[in-house]
Amino acid sequence: MADAQLNLEYRKEVLSRFFELIHSGESFYVIGAPSVGKTRLMDFLLGDNVDAASKDPFDRHAVKKHYLGEVQASATWLVRVDLNRLSQEHDWSFHFYELLLSSVLFACSKHPETGSVKEIETMLADLDSRVIQSKDTLMAHRLFEMAMNTICQSYRLKLCFLFDEFDEPYKKMPREIFAQLRAVRDANKYRLFYVLFLRNLPETLRKPTENESFYELISRNLVGIGPYTRLDALQIIQHLERRKNFSLTQEKREWLFLMSGGHPGLLIALFGTLSQQTLPISEPSWYFKQESVAEEFRKIWNGLTEEEKDGLLAFSRGDLAHILPAARKILTAKGLLRPDGRDLTPFSPLLPLFLAAQTTQTPPPKKVQS
Repeated sequence: MADAQLNLEYRKEVLSRFFELIHSGESFYVIGAPSVGKTRLMDFLLGDNVDAASKDPFDRHAVKKHYLGEVQASATWLVRVDLNRLSQEHDWSFHFYELLLSSVLFACSKHPETGSVKEIETMLADLDSRVIQSKDTLMAHRLFEMAMNTICQSYRLKLCFLFDEFDEPYKKMPREIFAQLRAVRDANKYRLFYVLFLRNLPETLRKPTENESFYELISRNLVGIGPYTRLDALQIIQHLERRKNFSLTQEKREWLFLMSGGHPGLLIALFGTLSQQTLPISEPSWYFKQESVAEEFRKIWNGLTEEEKDGLLAFSRGDLAHILPAARKILTAKGLLRPDGRDLTPFSPLLPLFLAAQTTQTPPPKKVQS
């Protein structure tokens, strides 16, 4: 589905903090649950969300300009790094840096072709070709370092690397690569920074002592992607109505938002179920039993760590004391549980139904006798 009609206030609660950190030149990490819309957000950020066949003119950098202003936006490049382009068996030290170079080279094609952009593109194409031909680890690192210094210091640009689906690479990447990335950043402080899109907290993926300097760089800055706000959810529902040629009343739109809690995957599943329902709206328990809705909850559940699962089960029993601090942190960052004073509330009224089913299968933890 093309998202050309998404307005610039889309995901404002996420992007306000996102661009605040970018403006200050800080590295950070973004946490989101499965099917919460991380890819759509990335596409929206980079202007990749518009239908290529559309004849309507669009500004690929409109989102940046909205949050950073015209001048800052033109001097800030968002570079998407797709780790899927790395083969299963590869030399991290060589292939990773070649991927970074080629990703910046690709980013050039998304900017208006000025003299500076053309010069940078020519330089990167030459360096990337030399790296590929050499297949030399040290040369790949040195040429990447040289390219970043030139772009940041000679051309006075800000480079923000967006590492999508970075959980596995974060666990497996050699510690020296993390140290080198930190060194390149330090040589270009506040002009080069990294954004990691993750499903889990970095400290649960890898011991912070194994990549201490890089972990220090991102650990204080967490941006959570939770379910949609009401306004975003209603906008997406109207997109679905047009796409499926199925109109809803405003009452049913509000009901969809309430039942889904704004979770994108659940919203689509419920819309599909509702569009096939000719009778008046049933009780939430009826919708929970539908396979498409149950499948979305399974996706959410299977994407959680054991600590997160234990935290949700403790919540379902009303035993908040047994939710570990790390689990509470990530569950609230993902928006699955919402702080309400000292209490927590579920993102959707269907979540307790799912957790009740899980609780009957999972015995509560045994109390440790003193």
